[in-house]
Amino acid sequence: MASHSEFGAKTDAKDVFAAFPTAVEGKVVLVTGVSPNGLGAELARSLATQKPKLLILTGRSSSKVEAVAGDISTPGVEIRIVLFDISSFGSIATAVEEINGLAVPSIDLVFNNAGVMNIPERRLSADGFEYHLATNYLGLALFTNGILPKVKKSDAGRIVNVVSNGYALSPFRFSDYNFDGAGDLPEDEQPSKQAMEAFGIPFGLGYIPPVAYGQSKTAAMLYTRELADKLKGTNATALSVMPGVIETDLWREMPPETVKTILSSLPSKSASQGIATMLVAALDPRLKESGGAYLDDCQVADVQPFAKDKAKAEKLWQLSERLTGKTFTV
Repeated sequence: MASHSEFGAKTDAKDVFAAFPTAVEGKVVLVTGVSPNGLGAELARSLATQKPKLLILTGRSSSKVEAVAGDISTPGVEIRIVLFDISSFGSIATAVEEINGLAVPSIDLVFNNAGVMNIPERRLSADGFEYHLATNYLGLALFTNGILPKVKKSDAGRIVNVVSNGYALSPFRFSDYNFDGAGDLPEDEQPSKQAMEAFGIPFGLGYIPPVAYGQSKTAAMLYTRELADKLKGTNATALSVMPGVIETDLWREMPPETVKTILSSLPSKSASQGIATMLVAALDPRLKESGGAYLDDCQVADVQPFAKDKAKAEKLWQLSERLTGKTFTV
């Protein structure tokens, strides 16, 4: 349970900082997926006002990350930029080496914010994985595992993984995680007909962009729960966060008129309101006891059984090690 029951959908970053006024000061903070019109930029600018010791900003595009860094003028805040493609295992390995080589003993807060959504046609990453899966899950897990030793050295390490209520569209498809269409899909791995109907998406078992996105977010949530379980007894933990519906570049793969219709029909948030739940997950000390939880509108919320199943989380952890070729040591 979060410390502030009065927090909700309208809570913004200033409200959270007011509740935890010294929680960022002097800390080393890492934010992935930083670009001017995204939540990563809002996070970076807002966190800088709280006087962290070091802000590590990452992204694929040097011009975009540097544009955000250039907007930050808080005296005394050191900024380091690390460029990498989170969909690429090789690029992640290079970034992990660079980050682990920084002259700081620990990383206190990690915001895994990088992601893609609703890619119209099935696309594979450089390593041969469906692009949502590669970016929103496999890359996230591989990167997090790589920098985990630094996070565990923090007095209160916190990993915040940005997910979505779109997870409800699909369980993890162990039988066809890459959407190759090979064989029959077991019923418990099929997309949710009820959720697809609610989102206005025709049911199908092949590649459907929101379903691929949903599967990747389910995977991130299962990973977060298993990671938090394995971190018990340490100073670190991990949580999943649904920021809300916000107009950012995350919608870039969809036609502008479709995006406009969606945003006008759903309760939306400002960027500051969008990062509020992320900040609560990172800063609220009471949530140390809620490791692995999913937060929405600044509060811990329940999820579908398939997104919190311990056996599935363990199975996914083992599969992820095989797919990435790395042992996820905690």
